[in-house]
Amino acid sequence: MRLTRFGFHGLLFTLAMVGAFFASPYSNLFFLLLSFLCLLWTVEALASLRNLRRVALRLESSEPVASGTLPQLEATLSTGGKRGYQLDLRVELAGGLRLEGHEPLIEGRATTRLSGPPLERGIYALRSAELSSRYPFGWLRARRTVALNPPTELVVFPSPGTPIEGRSAREALEEILSRGSLDPGGDLQPAGLRDHREGEGLRGVHWRASARRGQLVVQEWEGGGGQGLEVVLDRRTDPESLEACLATVSSLVQLARSGKETLCLHTQDLSATFGSSERPWRELLRFLAQAQALPPQAPGPPPSSPRVLRLPEALAHG
Repeated sequence: MRLTRFGFHGLLFTLAMVGAFFASPYSNLFFLLLSFLCLLWTVEALASLRNLRRVALRLESSEPVASGTLPQLEATLSTGGKRGYQLDLRVELAGGLRLEGHEPLIEGRATTRLSGPPLERGIYALRSAELSSRYPFGWLRARRTVALNPPTELVVFPSPGTPIEGRSAREALEEILSRGSLDPGGDLQPAGLRDHREGEGLRGVHWRASARRGQLVVQEWEGGGGQGLEVVLDRRTDPESLEACLATVSSLVQLARSGKETLCLHTQDLSATFGSSERPWRELLRFLAQAQALPPQAPGPPPSSPRVLRLPEALAHG
């Protein structure tokens, strides 16, 4: 608990009244005034502590955000059916950054949006959360550190490139690269079967194979046309070129998600298909958020068809 600027002025006034009590012949008058001030200070301290003690905090699951945009995080504040007043919430991120929110009045429960300055691409750990309040008179600011529950990180993925008007992710990529029709040989082809994962839909289930195995299995695909796109990203390049490639992939992710298509990405340390009935988009965005350029002597991407689109070569020739 700390004094605010207004509280500092109030403390100076209280000390002046103490001096006047001993120096003035009107001691009874100043005694009553001091008694009233002491009562106010007591009410201020007790009310501030009580106001914070009954507040519970829960951070809601945070969606990945694009770099350069204002990050937001939702927090649910509950006061056990009581009222909470003038509550400020601050969440500290790695690197000394913070997200802040304010709730003037809570009647039992409220959802607060925390926002902060635009962030660069990366994964930011949520280190701590602090509740504070200047209720009721604004003389003291009471603070309380609150334990964080998941999520414990904020994912900031590369900002997508210039928005593209396309009917599909593949057509949009042609516009991004300023190319004609891509090689039709890259259409999606069956690549194999895998076990069905919990939470996936039934769109990609291979029912005949599931009947033979006695459990749900999913058909995986490779290729680049039809209802999906396959891209090879070679991260053995300079950081500037990598950022351009990541922005292109990020654009494709947004278009594929809105069009309910799939995107297959091959790169160092990752080779997977994302989308409906496949691996979740959040996993891909998290990878893009932390992807780094590799030295020339590093291993290349996983083997794939020579007809598959490759970055950064495609951008260089676009």
